Amino acid sequence: MYVGFIGYGSMGSMLIKNFISKKALYPKDIVVSTRTKSKLEDLKKEYPEINIAENNIDLASKSKYIFICVKQTEVKGVLTEIKDILNEEKHIISLAGAVTIKNIEKVFNGKISKITPTIISEIGEGITLICHNCKVEDEDKKFIESLLLKIGQVKRIDEEDFALAVELTSCAPGFFASIFEEFMKSALRHNRSLREEEIKEMILYTIYGTSKLFIDKNITFNEVIDRVATKGGITEEGVKVLREKLPNIFDELFERTMNKRKMIKEKADELFQ
Repeated sequence: MYVGFIGYGSMGSMLIKNFISKKALYPKDIVVSTRTKSKLEDLKKEYPEINIAENNIDLASKSKYIFICVKQTEVKGVLTEIKDILNEEKHIISLAGAVTIKNIEKVFNGKISKITPTIISEIGEGITLICHNCKVEDEDKKFIESLLLKIGQVKRIDEEDFALAVELTSCAPGFFASIFEEFMKSALRHNRSLREEEIKEMILYTIYGTSKLFIDKNITFNEVIDRVATKGGITEEGVKVLREKLPNIFDELFERTMNKRKMIKEKADELFQ
């Protein structure tokens, strides 16, 4: 039986290409279906052995594990389309964060997992969040999680914790990119002779090195601050500004994103009524 992927957008294509490049799956073991077949032309040229399904029903009939990589508003339609093919051996893996396992079970009362990768899974880093319903057996958990371990760390959590955890994993690269973009713009406004590319390079290598320091040395945020921001020194002045201004900014960030997530979930729930 194949591993199937319904949908070939940014996440679907990322998973397929990374599973192949990391040798988690061979192209011959994968079957793909998407509404716009032309999207798959380059994929087929790159991996001639990959299987292209005629439609979602064809894919579901051939696959044991079915990754659903479509928009949240399209999940119910896909499930409804393939439900007559699904049986107790099939295993649905949904990437739709706002669609709950409980809602999926209204259409298919079988093995269901929910995952949220991150953009940095592209380079084999970051954390993929995962949860399973009670129908998923240990063997299935092991298989799915072994695939995901090829593209980064895997963290199994309760579904109720997804809302916050997604902010810290999948959304965070966007937040961090925004923060450091503003950091770079401010540096440019205070700059005399350094080129933008030079400033960007300094920031990027410092971000990379600081992250590596935290992980390799297993030290805390405060330990780094204490080592760099000496009493009465220049860094201490900057840290004072950040500690004064950032708490309110980050509180607002979480309030607004969590509220937005709640609204999207409510709309997704309505589709399954």
